[in-house]
Amino acid sequence: MPDAALGQVLTRLTSLLVDLAGGVFTLVMVYGAIRFMVSHNPRTVQGSKELMGRAAIGLGIVLMVDVLRQLIQYVVS
Repeated sequence: MPDAALGQVLTRLTSLLVDLAGGVFTLVMVYGAIRFMVSHNPRTVQGSKELMGRAAIGLGIVLMVDVLRQLIQYVVS
């Protein structure tokens, strides 16, 4: 039974991580887009593009953690 409890805790933690990452991703993308639209300096435009790209990569990594957890859970059970 301790394995089932550990599985539930990991499921809840990864679910929480994905939810938080989605919220942070949305905020960072909105911030980057606003910065992109109002900037007049090419250096700032490039920085905004890099910020949004890094946010997308971060979200992808967090989603891969959830996929990996689901795969391990499927293989183990």
